[in-house]
Amino acid sequence: MSKVSIEMSASARNDIARVFNALAQANNSVLAERLGVDPSTLSRMKNDKKSNGLTELENACVLLSLLGFKVVPKTYESLDRETAASMFHMMKCYINRVESVDDLFHHEISERKEELGYGSPDIKKA
Repeated sequence: MSKVSIEMSASARNDIARVFNALAQANNSVLAERLGVDPSTLSRMKNDKKSNGLTELENACVLLSLLGFKVVPKTYESLDRETAASMFHMMKCYINRVESVDDLFHHEISERKEELGYGSPDIKKA
């Protein structure tokens, strides 16, 4: 293992794993075409190690990590720290209120669920 990969941050290693997992699931010929390169060029970017022991794609992931970026899927959504802290506080307060599993069930409501709009009065129990 090269010195660079030993010093690589956990964030960079995670980014590399995400990129290579996505590449394993993608059609590399289509990706190469969209990049405007031959499929063999994309293959070399993934597989050919440079003098530091990393491939071009691994080097790109490490560089992004060093610059303070991280690689995440487009479908991920982000919360700012303040919003996440507020949500965490609310959840923690709720959980601290619960003393037993019975506190999670509201039998007094289940008898009135149709009246409260939670069930359909047309559906009969079997």
